Amino acid sequence: MVNKMSAIQDIKSLLKNPFVFGASIGILVIFFNISVASLAEGSFEKGYQVFLTNGIFVYLIPIAVGIQMGLFRYHRNITTGKIGGSEKMGMAGSATSSLTMVACCLHHVSDLLPAVGFILATSSFLIEYKDIIITIGLLANMIGSAYIARAILKDKAIIAKAGKSMV
Repeated sequence: MVNKMSAIQDIKSLLKNPFVFGASIGILVIFFNISVASLAEGSFEKGYQVFLTNGIFVYLIPIAVGIQMGLFRYHRNITTGKIGGSEKMGMAGSATSSLTMVACCLHHVSDLLPAVGFILATSSFLIEYKDIIITIGLLANMIGSAYIARAILKDKAIIAKAGKSMV
């Protein structure tokens, strides 16, 4: 029982590392995208091929989401228990990241729409404007990352100021 608790604590401490956390989320994004494409195509091999046809976005989306989540984890690490309102900042970063993730993955709805039987016009619209939708998602991700980076700088200054006043 003690070994299980120790293993859980080790995993929790490992996930508090911003690099590990961001990379893990980036890998999960890849698996999520391949899974959605595989479900729509009916097999893993076809889904993987659909995933690869997205060109440069195959690399940019997981990297962008991984960077943003790494920044979010770093922000949480420096602010947890140190300043008031940090949870609000964390929640704002999380909401921004969630919205960005939805925007980035929105084009995969085009894979599912025909299978589910939704309006063909919506499907063809999403397929036709897929690159634009992904680009908007990546821009939203960059804005979210900049917001979190700004929050990190602001909160580090507050923490440093609070530390000097305590001495």
